[in-house]
Amino acid sequence: RGMFKVAKRLGIPYAPCLLGFEGHGGNRTPTIRGIVVHAHNTELLNEAFTEWESQSLEQEHKKRQTEIHRRWKRLVVGLLTKERLDREYGGESKC
Repeated sequence: RGMFKVAKRLGIPYAPCLLGFEGHGGNRTPTIRGIVVHAHNTELLNEAFTEWESQSLEQEHKKRQTEIHRRWKRLVVGLLTKERLDREYGGESKC
């Protein structure tokens, strides 16, 4: 999927690669996997894709770290709030 994006961003002409047709429940759908580019663009496209892939992995890692920190903060704030409420209003509930 990433090759489509990289080729489009670089302005490299490409065509989707049709491998055949799949039939599910009588419905025939085309199987498209990958793209076809001219030979002199392959090296440029491969290098750009490798760079794009590493950047997307870094972004995904950063996004995960941010989410982990957000969840830890929420947990700690919840525990501190519970502790404060127990201190102020007593830990025993009389229902």
